[in-house]
Amino acid sequence: MREAYWEPEKFMRAPGGSAGGVAVALASLGGKVAFMGKLGDDEFGQAMLYYMNVNNVQTRSVRMDSKRSTAVSQMKIARRGRMRMTCSKTCAEDSLLKSELNIDVLKQAKMFYFNTHSLLDRSMRSTALRAIKVAKKLGAVIFYDVNLPLPLWQSSEETKLFIQEAWSLADMVEVTKQELEFLCGIEPSEEFDSRNNAKSKFVHYEPEVVAPLWHENLEVLFVTNGTSKIHYYTREHNGAVHGMEDPPITPFTSDMSASGDGITAGLLRMLTVQPDLVTDKEYLENTIKYAIDCGVIDQWLLGRTRGFPHREEMGEEPEADENGIRSVTEKEYRTLENDSDPEGYMPQPEMECRPVKPVPDDTSSKTEKEYAYRASWM
Repeated sequence: MREAYWEPEKFMRAPGGSAGGVAVALASLGGKVAFMGKLGDDEFGQAMLYYMNVNNVQTRSVRMDSKRSTAVSQMKIARRGRMRMTCSKTCAEDSLLKSELNIDVLKQAKMFYFNTHSLLDRSMRSTALRAIKVAKKLGAVIFYDVNLPLPLWQSSEETKLFIQEAWSLADMVEVTKQELEFLCGIEPSEEFDSRNNAKSKFVHYEPEVVAPLWHENLEVLFVTNGTSKIHYYTREHNGAVHGMEDPPITPFTSDMSASGDGITAGLLRMLTVQPDLVTDKEYLENTIKYAIDCGVIDQWLLGRTRGFPHREEMGEEPEADENGIRSVTEKEYRTLENDSDPEGYMPQPEMECRPVKPVPDDTSSKTEKEYAYRASWM
């Protein structure tokens, strides 16, 4: 839908990233979260540190590096509707040393969360694996969100060798349906633009198909497909829980990828509440339902802020496309209440950023906590 895309005149600062987004999402669900990693001591690093602090993410294990810059990605929709992204490397996020790990924080962790981005840089990979092993030795449950970056989509065999050590240390693993098919060498089942699209999207693979990825320490394997369906595999059970592909709240929530952080945070939240029930079929399915709900909400919120074209570009009455679909404002769709803007556009307040320092956590009066960790940034 052409009217839904526009070329930004300026970029909006959005602190986050694959692990930072999960940390903030988990904290918003009431989880006790600490972030472990390094940021550049620049305006972007300070903004990220502030963002985590105001969202109740503990930052006493965050290191600030004055010699390296914070990783920045600039994303926009190009003229033909494709996303363009540029990233800055090398960055502070890939320079955390083993000696900079905060062991006191690891001692309090119920769960240690990380993803493959932590393993790309050679020195960062060594630090990440060290943190994982220490956390596991101290009793934490290891949750591996595979989240394969683009360079690892070239060869499934090379990728499996690259992530093998991290995978073998994990108690719980989350992969997408596409990542599972790639790692298992399965021909993608989804038939786009065909009558079988809906049916092929929901294929549940038998345990024998995913058996090559299993190891003796693995408790549960989650296979996600946005908010449409999440599959699960344990030693005793396997199954799937249906959700919804697009939340039917507004017509602006069509990006399935927007739900990833919410889904992962939902899984982490439930699994840290009752980790002993991770192999219980009923609890596992309730966990997945909760995670899907979190993903739907996350998707809706992102659609609310990103899915609207500029009002002046729409004109008084946008023309419908060939399918009869036209772009409408949120006011016209009646999802905005008490709207004081006559044009129907809801401006977003700018976040005030100021220099801050990692905040120490007073743990003297607190009991066991739930933590999600990662040993680097993007």
